[in-house]
Amino acid sequence: MDTNSGRKEAIIAPLEKFSAKAVYGSAFCKRPIEVQILVEDEIIIDIGASSECEYCQICLDTIKSMAKGQEVNFAWGITGDDVDLNLKHDGSKFDCTECDTYAVAAFKLALRNWEKRV
Repeated sequence: MDTNSGRKEAIIAPLEKFSAKAVYGSAFCKRPIEVQILVEDEIIIDIGASSECEYCQICLDTIKSMAKGQEVNFAWGITGDDVDLNLKHDGSKFDCTECDTYAVAAFKLALRNWEKRV
């Protein structure tokens, strides 16, 4: 979505309050992916993220829709293929369509950091 300043508004926004976060770099688009998760009683309450890559944002928004409200153990099972099958937005217009794997990796790194209380 375009804003009045000419910049695009992010599809998914970072969280101000979170239980854990992780930063992972996409080897495909060469951009960092930051993910924050808010977990209470083993349930994912919210997921936030930031990335300059719009396709990563689409993938992260899809991960959020799949994992929010689910138990952490369920979230560990989310794969790049699951993200592809459940994309919330049309990803076909992007040249960078391989970042789903890296978005999932960033999410799982945040889960690991939560489990280790890092």
